[in-house]
Amino acid sequence: MKVILAAAALLALGACAKPETLSARPPDLAGIDLARGPGPSYRDAITVASVGVSMDTGTPWTSAAGPAQVQEALVQTLVAARLASAGNGRFRLDAVLLTLQRPYAGFAMTVTATIGYRLTEVATGAVVYTTTVTTPGTATLDDAYMSDTRLRIADERAIRANFRRLVEALYALPDRGPLTH
Repeated sequence: MKVILAAAALLALGACAKPETLSARPPDLAGIDLARGPGPSYRDAITVASVGVSMDTGTPWTSAAGPAQVQEALVQTLVAARLASAGNGRFRLDAVLLTLQRPYAGFAMTVTATIGYRLTEVATGAVVYTTTVTTPGTATLDDAYMSDTRLRIADERAIRANFRRLVEALYALPDRGPLTH
């Protein structure tokens, strides 16, 4: 009887645990020609400067993915795509998580992430690229039984899909050539 009570108590505590925060694992970059890589001026040249979170009152910010977690995931994505600079890069990337539209309930939960990006050449201050990317991410009962966990998985999938689209766009940018002073 004591064993059964102890097991029930552990299950109850586990059910109350908060879901994990956004992991820094980069998105699946399959299908992107990583061997060809970005233009030479962008290769290993981008530093993630800041990641902000919009104060969108229309979408309640209840995700465990805060600015620090999103920034780390973005850095890991740029590293995997051969875009990240080890130090102060030639380019600075700023990002703002504008909205994270999350459902209140459901069996299949789809989260939509909208992130604004601005790529600036540090030496000149020239804005090289600016865009807003909106991507969905879905998690079903096959992914997780608990709705909080499904939402976390959908959050991660939406943000990772967004980062993948950013990498595709950065790979398509024309080369800027050497920096002239």
